[in-house]
Order: sequence, then C-alpha cells, then structure tokens
Amino acid sequence: MKRRPPTFSHRVRYDRVTVGQTPRCGKGLFAAAAMKAGQAVGRIRGEAKPPGYMSEYCMGYRDGAIEPDAPYRYINHSCDPNCELIEWEIDDGEGNKYYELWLHTTKAVAAGGELTIDYAANGAMKTESSAVCLCGSPKCRGFI
Repeated sequence: MKRRPPTFSHRVRYDRVTVGQTPRCGKGLFAAAAMKAGQAVGRIRGEAKPPGYMSEYCMGYRDGAIEPDAPYRYINHSCDPNCELIEWEIDDGEGNKYYELWLHTTKAVAAGGELTIDYAANGAMKTESSAVCLCGSPKCRGFI
C-alpha cells in the first residue's frame, strides 16, 4: 500500500502522546487519545547524526541516524509493535525535496495504550550484541 505524507490541517492534531512509566523498562510513549491503524502520530525531530552513529535512543534516518527529541525518544521496543517509523520525501512545490521521519500506527491503539516499534524491524538475527527483550508480548523473540 503506497501511503502519502500526512496532509496538515488546522483540524488535525498530531503529537497526541504522553510520556509515562512502564512496568518493565522505565519511561514509555503512550497514546493520549484513541488512534486508528495507519494514522500519523507525529514527526520525529532531533539532531541528525552521521552513518555508524549509535546511542540508546538513535533511530535510523536517511544515510545515518537521528537522535530524537522528547517525547519520541521514549518509544519502546515490542516484538509485536503497534507503530512504525516512516521516512517521507517531501517536495516543496519548487523542485526542492526534504525528508521527515514520522511515527505511524500499524494497529488501532486505545487511549492510554503504549506506542511501540520493533527496534529490529529490518531483520531480527541474534548476535553477540543482541539485548534481552523485555517486551512481554506472546510473540516475543527473546532478544532485540
């Protein structure tokens, strides 16, 4: 399914999220209102980093990474996630292109539900550097 970048409107409110405590891994990102599957949640903003950059919070972006600002730096992993990161190519109408990283739901999420992504979405293979997974999902791989 080919999706289009979010269309901005004064009637649509993005970033309807809150940061709160999780029972298993510190802070997490939660839906402040119910969300439908395929809904844009919000734009990930932060500092662009070069290829090979690694940190506890970084997200792959373009040819490198982005160190996300709050609140999106608190999105946790799940082996059965309800969100995904989508990189949009935006054309400004004058031939210039720029890129944005967005969080979108892949499943419906109830108000107060934790928003999660799969940290290993591009291929989950256990290596020496794999971390033990604490997601608690019935579909848990056991590692990140």
